[in-house]
Amino acid sequence: MKIDITNKDKILFPKSKITKEDFCKYYEYIYKKMLSLIKDRPISQNRFPNGIDKKMFFQKKVLDYYPKWFKTIKVSRIDKKPISMAICNDKDSLLYLANQAIELHVFLSKKNNLNKPDRLIFDLDPSNKSFSYIIEAANDLKKLLDELKLPSFFMTTGSKGLHVIVPIKAEFDFEVIRAFAKKIAKILVNRYPKKYTIETLKSKRKNKIFIDYLRNSFAQTTIAPYSIRAIENAPIATPIEFSELKKLKSSRAFNIKNIYKRKKDPFKNIDKKSKSLKSLIKKIDIMS
Repeated sequence: MKIDITNKDKILFPKSKITKEDFCKYYEYIYKKMLSLIKDRPISQNRFPNGIDKKMFFQKKVLDYYPKWFKTIKVSRIDKKPISMAICNDKDSLLYLANQAIELHVFLSKKNNLNKPDRLIFDLDPSNKSFSYIIEAANDLKKLLDELKLPSFFMTTGSKGLHVIVPIKAEFDFEVIRAFAKKIAKILVNRYPKKYTIETLKSKRKNKIFIDYLRNSFAQTTIAPYSIRAIENAPIATPIEFSELKKLKSSRAFNIKNIYKRKKDPFKNIDKKSKSLKSLIKKIDIMS
């Protein structure tokens, strides 16, 4: 099935002159790496159909005009009717979404087990500090995860921060996983009280790095690996190897222009590293 790109010459990124055709060609290039990481996960879309300097909107629901072949999933919501959300399991689906000019945001769980995540995520938020502090935070967090014998994978967000992702077995619901993630974050804060915080109010963070564990909640989404961000120069949320961290200058190091030179695929075997948390749920209580 061929997906036609509409309005190819439309400029989506005014300053960097990136067109819709450039945008869609990138997704056609990256689809093999990307699909394995977003397959079977409900997708929300941050859409900017007329360019990033125009009105954007966040869309969870699949609209009536989507083609019949496009896969969807019904997602329940508290006190609201279920909605149909996009599932992107093939190249055509990805290019169809790309043609609408989107950032892709995905669930931490898959369609067959929506309330049991197979990813645990920490979002390291720099507040007003430079990216070098994020690198330091990632190092400190990795040491703790290593102590717990938990695998850790790293990804630039393409915006300001860094995601540290732990692949896990889909054994517990989001409430349990979020509580577990919070305990890990609290241990890190207790070890380095001058550097880190889990304070949700920015006014109370005192310029510390925010260890955000709150994304580990049902129906919360996170930027998809390899998604373009709606920021000038089209930075990309890019999986990286831990050894690359020390060289990074910002979370926007990779973009639509330099990504084609990149051959690394750090998330290739992420699912094979999935860890059971059954023995750690009790151990973490002792540590915290």
